[in-house]
Amino acid sequence: MAILPDEYVLGVDGGGTWTRSIIMRLDGTVLGKGSAGPSNPLTIGMDAALENITQAVDEAKSEADVKSFKASRLGLAGGARSVLGDRMVERLPENYGDTGIISDTESALAGSTGCRPGVVVIAGTGSNVYGKNAQGEEAKAGGWGWRLGDEGSGYTIGKNAIIAALEYHDGRGPYTTLKESILRYLEIKDIEEIIDWTYDSGREPRHFASLVPLVKEAEKSGDKVAAKIMMEVGAQLGGIAQVVVRRLGLTGAFPVAYVGGVFKQPLSYNVAFEEKVRQVAPDCQIIEPLFSPTVGSALLALIAMGIDVDDDLLNNVKTSFTGRGDVNE
Repeated sequence: MAILPDEYVLGVDGGGTWTRSIIMRLDGTVLGKGSAGPSNPLTIGMDAALENITQAVDEAKSEADVKSFKASRLGLAGGARSVLGDRMVERLPENYGDTGIISDTESALAGSTGCRPGVVVIAGTGSNVYGKNAQGEEAKAGGWGWRLGDEGSGYTIGKNAIIAALEYHDGRGPYTTLKESILRYLEIKDIEEIIDWTYDSGREPRHFASLVPLVKEAEKSGDKVAAKIMMEVGAQLGGIAQVVVRRLGLTGAFPVAYVGGVFKQPLSYNVAFEEKVRQVAPDCQIIEPLFSPTVGSALLALIAMGIDVDDDLLNNVKTSFTGRGDVNE
């Protein structure tokens, strides 16, 4: 199809901590970016999610001086598996064009591999694994949310850190510096107050995930309990990735991309994760993403319009990020 200079697509990536948006010309040129708070409808509700999506998109529209889109794809944690996704589409503006809500993992894979086959593993506030093979077959595992799973996530690490601190306090578990560091971070004086903090009606998974840096710092300092937490949680996520690899029959040097803050500052978590994956895919390529999930959403919007995401288009995406920040943010 002919690419017109005044036609655009919108890509959105929303999770339990933040929402990011990007506006792209049909040739892959990035024109505007925006950000706002979380937009997982399962954890914060549809109204709050829509408010943050609108804020992020309006910021990008202001930068790009664009008012409407030919197509939009919104990759939302919890959105694709819930009826809330369909309801949200109904409430989005008509000027979003051909609009679809997809899983955040689908956006992440598209961004990570440039819409090529492979597997993407997300470990942020929540966790999820998604893959696609050369035949176009899809598979996903995990991603059931913090009440039903989220193994390998920042939420799980934070929750397990609190449990370890409580076990040490009770005398049921080994010594760990996590007790004191958690008390300091949460600005509470007594471990008993952790009950009020945990069961506060406003408590969200991202609050637990905010403890991840404490656990990583404790591990660096030689805390064996912290190291065990990170190793076990990393292995959990690797086990979920194994399921997706097997279901898709992936072999050889296919990419396994990792996305999310938990993978940053790699320690035993990353090692345990990779060891698990290589048990079923010894020749896979563990890679950093080519682009962010937000870019992935925009690329999927282009594909929905029948546009081929080829190397030239991907190069336009990369080049247009000059002066606009990291391609993975």
